[in-house]
Amino acid sequence: MAGGAAPSGLAACIDGRAGLLRARAAGERLAGLAAGLGEAPVSLLTRGQEGTAFRHFPAGDVYDLSSHAQFYYHSHRDGEFGHIHLFQRPRGMPRGLAPLVATADPDAPCHLIAVGFGARGEATELFTTNRWVTGEAWYRADAVKAMVAGLRLAPAGPWAPVARWLAAMVEFYRPLIDVLIDERDQAVAAWGRAHPGRDELNDERLEITSARSIDPAADLAGLGP
Repeated sequence: MAGGAAPSGLAACIDGRAGLLRARAAGERLAGLAAGLGEAPVSLLTRGQEGTAFRHFPAGDVYDLSSHAQFYYHSHRDGEFGHIHLFQRPRGMPRGLAPLVATADPDAPCHLIAVGFGARGEATELFTTNRWVTGEAWYRADAVKAMVAGLRLAPAGPWAPVARWLAAMVEFYRPLIDVLIDERDQAVAAWGRAHPGRDELNDERLEITSARSIDPAADLAGLGP
């Protein structure tokens, strides 16, 4: 969605030997789950249906009743290849977290990360968005990173294989996702300084707050043998 995003730089985000080993194991698990899907995640979520801008796939979203994590696939504009938005709702968050900017809905979710796709349904991008894009409750970067670290995504039913793949994607790219979340807050703060008098979280001129291009197979190979 944020075309022209910089390469992932995943290896540079990983700290120490233990972190490298964890990332390799997560990348290998992700590759195995991707192969086991049999089709691209997008195809499984849409089941061949034509999408229009903002139509959610599947209808009603995928919701984990145990962890209260949630995701859906859609596009923001006709002609886009689309992306998955991944959220965490309050009942599944680590204890003690409170939004910096709440909404009228006490169950309003926090947006964790979006996964963008290419023409063949392959994952090509990770990005974060400004608050107005999803209408989320806005949490500081440290709180969002704690949610990512504690993510559990294992809903029952037909969407379980895609959910396992998405959870593995987050696990593999977690060091990079942490960087993107920090960059999200930095981008919003910079926008506010550059546009005094405007509400930077609801300024529709700022949509994508951080982004990186990804290639799971190449990124795993880049971690070495």
